[in-house]
Amino acid sequence: MNNSYILLGNSYLSRTSYYGYINYSNCTAAIENYNNALKNDPNNYLCLKNCAYAYEMGEDYLSTLNLLDKLLNINKEDSLVLCYYGEILYNMTQYRKSISYFTKAYTIDPENIHNLNRRAITYCVIKEYDKVLSDLDKIIQLDPLNSSAYYLKSLTYYTKNDSNNAKISFKKYAELLNSDNILAKIQLLHLEYLLNKNSSKDLNDILTKIDQIHYSSINEKVFLRFIKCKIYIELKEYSKARLILDCTPYYDGFESMSYFIQDHPDFWSYLYKVCEINKNDFTKFGIVDEFSKYMYRKREVYFVSNLTNLNSELCQFQESDISSLSGLVLSSKNEKLHLVLPILNFIYTYDYFICKMNVKKILSKDCFIKFTLNGNYRDYMLKHEDVSKLEGLGWIEYQTSIRDLHYDGQFSIEIEINSIEMQIEYIRLSYSSQPIITHFTNISSMGYLFPVYHKFFSNVPETFKDKYFSRKEMENLLDLKDILN
Repeated sequence: MNNSYILLGNSYLSRTSYYGYINYSNCTAAIENYNNALKNDPNNYLCLKNCAYAYEMGEDYLSTLNLLDKLLNINKEDSLVLCYYGEILYNMTQYRKSISYFTKAYTIDPENIHNLNRRAITYCVIKEYDKVLSDLDKIIQLDPLNSSAYYLKSLTYYTKNDSNNAKISFKKYAELLNSDNILAKIQLLHLEYLLNKNSSKDLNDILTKIDQIHYSSINEKVFLRFIKCKIYIELKEYSKARLILDCTPYYDGFESMSYFIQDHPDFWSYLYKVCEINKNDFTKFGIVDEFSKYMYRKREVYFVSNLTNLNSELCQFQESDISSLSGLVLSSKNEKLHLVLPILNFIYTYDYFICKMNVKKILSKDCFIKFTLNGNYRDYMLKHEDVSKLEGLGWIEYQTSIRDLHYDGQFSIEIEINSIEMQIEYIRLSYSSQPIITHFTNISSMGYLFPVYHKFFSNVPETFKDKYFSRKEMENLLDLKDILN
């Protein structure tokens, strides 16, 4: 019976991803079957690994780490599990902690190129560029034809303003280009764009090349859109840049674009004018600055810091945060925080209430976070056990189970006094389900590295499929068709 649960779990797991989109119901079904198997055999190494992978696919990183801890308790020298642990911590934006696991894996298996690549990317995020170059040199020594190492090397030199070495690495990368690799082509165009920003002819040539690429995943599509948008801004073709921006849903990387585009004030001024932002009166929402007006009207995102313009008593809770999109957040500090939002006249009827927040520290076991819609008509409460799973995760979007929202609903958010040290940046509504917890990369620390760059590469279970999903152990399982028969 245990084997049947594992095989059924494997069947669902194999159908969780399609062109970069995740089928969360199949993730859930896989996890249920694996957990049934683990009830009878809690130390089943293969099942623990499969279940950890299913949790990761569903972006439940805390549950993934819990299972990886169990695997390391069984075998602390498993370098693949250590590397995978580092990848999950990276996804949770715990970069320095992730490096410690990549380093443990490196000590055990210094020739694992995948692990070195992951550590190099993480060093890049925390701006330790000499260590990035050191790991990339190690990769090239092990595999002189590793093109991605030269891409990262060129990007790192460019970030360090070393244009000569950036161009040398770029030329080597171009020589190694595999014409069948879509990502490799996109990366080449990304480097071409960075190295030729001042040439309108070269930038137009890059646009032509971009139009000839047929992407095969959602992340490749977003990467291409990002490059095109940046090029149009460089060329001051703002109407075309705006068209790309308007066609980029929030969940498809709009926030990533917003951070970079804010470096171009002329483009933002154009957006405000063409969207007629200042022709609308947003004072009843407390919205006074142009960026907040744009985000509310065009992206239907409401920054809670706007509430300070409606209630001056909330100013004591406001603080700056450079890692946030707006730069301003409200912090619970040591007092009770009760935010009553104005009735937000969003255009459509939405299904899910989402809040971007950062739970820094739990101060009391009596803590709670309550989300309420239309007074006491419907509420959703996070108690200590729920909040403890969010503590220390950094900035996340939390999707509540509040459903069937109307365009004129009024929300409130309540945090008990002296119970939680946390920050809130915005709320938004969504018509499509996403993971309950969505982690946010600190965009301001990414430099020229595309924010979701790590998603382009297969993780440990996919890269080392025969080793991670032990073929020998799989062969010992009953054949699925025998079970179904």
